Amino acid sequence: MAILKCKMCGGDIEVNEEKTFGTCEYCGSVMTLPKVSDDQRAARFNRGNHFRRQGEFDKALAVYETIVNEDDADAEAHWCCALCRFGIEYVEDPNTFEFVPTCHRASFDSFTDDVDYLAALENSDGITKRQYQKDAAKIAEVQRGILATSQNEEPFDVFICYKETDDSTKERTRDSLDAQDIYYQLTQEGYRVFFSRITLEDKVGAEYEPYIFAALNSAKVMIAIGSKPEYFNAVWVKNEWSRFLAMMRKDRSKLLLPCYKGMDPYDLPEQLGVLQSYDMAKIGFMQDLIRGVKKVLTKEEKKQTEVVQQAVVQQSGGNVDSLLKRVELFLEDEEWSSAEEYCQKVLDIAPENGEAYLGLTMAKGKIRNKEDYSSAYIDGRISSDDKNLRRAKQFGDEKLSAWLNEIDKQRKEEEKRRAERKRQQEEKRKAEEEKRKRKRAESRKRLASERERISKYRGLASAGGDHTVGLKADGTVVAAGSNNWGQCDVAGLKDIVAISAGGDHTVGLKADGTVVAVGKNNYGKCDVAGLKDIVAVSAGDDYTVGLKADGTVVATEYTGHQKYYHGKCDVEGWTDIAAVSAGWDHTVGLKADGTVVAVGKNNYGKCDVAGLKDIVAVSAGDDYTVGLKADGTVVAVGDNNVGQCDVADWTDIVAVSAGLSHTAGLKADGTVVAVGDNDEGQCDVAGWKDIVAVSAGKFHTVGLKADGTVVAVGDNDEGQCDDAGWKLFKTEEEKKADYTRACSYQESGDEQELAKAASIFKGLKDYLDSAERAAECDRAYKEKKAERKKREKAEREAREARERAERALAEEKVRKESITALSVEKSNLQTELANLKGLFTGRRRKEIEARLAQIEKELKHLQI
Repeated sequence: MAILKCKMCGGDIEVNEEKTFGTCEYCGSVMTLPKVSDDQRAARFNRGNHFRRQGEFDKALAVYETIVNEDDADAEAHWCCALCRFGIEYVEDPNTFEFVPTCHRASFDSFTDDVDYLAALENSDGITKRQYQKDAAKIAEVQRGILATSQNEEPFDVFICYKETDDSTKERTRDSLDAQDIYYQLTQEGYRVFFSRITLEDKVGAEYEPYIFAALNSAKVMIAIGSKPEYFNAVWVKNEWSRFLAMMRKDRSKLLLPCYKGMDPYDLPEQLGVLQSYDMAKIGFMQDLIRGVKKVLTKEEKKQTEVVQQAVVQQSGGNVDSLLKRVELFLEDEEWSSAEEYCQKVLDIAPENGEAYLGLTMAKGKIRNKEDYSSAYIDGRISSDDKNLRRAKQFGDEKLSAWLNEIDKQRKEEEKRRAERKRQQEEKRKAEEEKRKRKRAESRKRLASERERISKYRGLASAGGDHTVGLKADGTVVAAGSNNWGQCDVAGLKDIVAISAGGDHTVGLKADGTVVAVGKNNYGKCDVAGLKDIVAVSAGDDYTVGLKADGTVVATEYTGHQKYYHGKCDVEGWTDIAAVSAGWDHTVGLKADGTVVAVGKNNYGKCDVAGLKDIVAVSAGDDYTVGLKADGTVVAVGDNNVGQCDVADWTDIVAVSAGLSHTAGLKADGTVVAVGDNDEGQCDVAGWKDIVAVSAGKFHTVGLKADGTVVAVGDNDEGQCDDAGWKLFKTEEEKKADYTRACSYQESGDEQELAKAASIFKGLKDYLDSAERAAECDRAYKEKKAERKKREKAEREAREARERAERALAEEKVRKESITALSVEKSNLQTELANLKGLFTGRRRKEIEARLAQIEKELKHLQI
């Protein structure tokens, strides 16, 4: 798809081969478009448009004519040829913000009669043709206004062409002083001289063309002054002498006199080099120039005298009617000077002849007949204040007076209709402008809402030199990539709310406003213990910057060699700061009013941010600075050697990030764009979707997706892009599912499930009642736990009582059984003792008695 530059504002418009009509998204102008089949053809149109917008109409015309020679059916090329021929430039109306045509090469020939305009109509149809006709009508109306103004101007004898102001110094040129000397000399000689510095001093810029046009047409001599070849070729200087040369080809009584100083005559433009020229440095130059002017103007005066004498000769027998008939024929043949001459002959005979005065008006306006005059007068192309027209009304006969009165009446009616159309157009314009304002306001509101929505993801993923860090929802940090200086030793970081990766160090902002850092501590960039009350951090290449809650900014104390300091930490005077970004050797701050401040090394102009306004986000790269505007467009200053600042055509952007030499932008639809160095594929982000945060590192780019996962492209030699498995947070759907599950756990009333519910609720910060639910679950869990312990104690005590009772019963049973057994044994022993007789029973008797005594003791013990 080819890129064309807007004919009005120069903005980029994407077109295809079939598209011949469209609207510029930058200025809102509706316009026709060329059919471009390749980039070379588009480049030609863009080159021609560039020349025309710069006022170099001849160069532009040459480009368009080349296109026409290749394809005579190209309607847009014909249209652009017509624009160049009439010097049409589109400028923005400061009141309506619409681009309207201005004419820098007025002509008596109507724009609507131009051959290229007619060719454009012939080779177009439908909406394109109607747009050509609509634009041509506007240009014709501008022409009529110029012609109407120019007709009231007194004729000039001499036109002085020169360059007033030097483009580089913006001061008055020496040529301007020389031109003023010539102006005074010729004025003293009695000539009427057009010298823009004096002649146009009471005119505003938008009104110059009618007076320049009138002067170019009436002057018989042009004096073109220059002390440098570039002054002769300056856009508006060349515009004047090239138009006069074109008039010379039609009117041989005109003469152009080039005057040069301090340069070789061979350096004059080719068109002027063939004319007789004057060296202003030679002695007697002024006298020679005045003598040359007099020769031309004396011939003209002699010619006018002969005309008067001839009229006097005819005065006695001249036929006024026949002379008027000749006037009519001259007008039909477009011999304007002859028509004027014969009108003067009539007036020499009859000074109060209304038809002759009307003829002068028609000749001056280059109108062929009364029918064309009627149309031109009614349309307002002829001024009603023209002095010859006033004479025609004053001295006209009954028929002429009636006709003039009738077209006066029609003109007034047409003016009313035109005024009504203008009123309607103004109302339409106001309505369209209001619509555009509403659309812009809605767009800004939508982008602001989207920036607010994704603001919670800011600081969750950051790309550094050769490493990447990510912040998880629980306040812990993960890292991937080079760890040669410990920049990835983030396992111990907790309670973190934002992170930033530098060249070889990592900085984390804690919830209490303090800062922690890991990694290489050269130049003291990790000495962050003293940073407090911080709300945002940014890690540069060899320093760290923190934004405080009161809008001031602090930076780590730079302990390196002053040669490399460049003042990048000189932020102590900053106030009312809303965001901060640390680069390689410069620091950028965004103020609450949308302006930007910067300190540090200013090579390539990367700190030239004074003119940036309406900014909502900033990012500092290596040797450049990027700013995001509230309307979703992006600006950049600084080094652009690899296109890292080519962001002018970005729209609908909600976040930006500047890396070493590439820039990434996050669009409102979740896609990402990138420009700059792409040697490592760090700009290959076209396929990314659903992104909520983006970070450009040294040679890689990291994107955070809406589902909490991370994507990365670019250099992966150190594994800095190995973050595919990261899950930094849960999606809203996942959180909602967790919330629902936790609620079910809570409702179950089970002690263990209450604990689970409390844990889940604590992790759901996005739900307003999660903290209350977690507290409720904690209380319920503790109550359940206390009840369980009380119940377990009661059960234990009951169990122990049962066990004691059972043991008592068992012991009683054993006691009774023991008593019974002992009683039986006692009875048996007593029986045996009673039956013992004989001489050798003493020993047994003693054993029985001893046992019976023991049994008595045992029975006594068991019976207690």
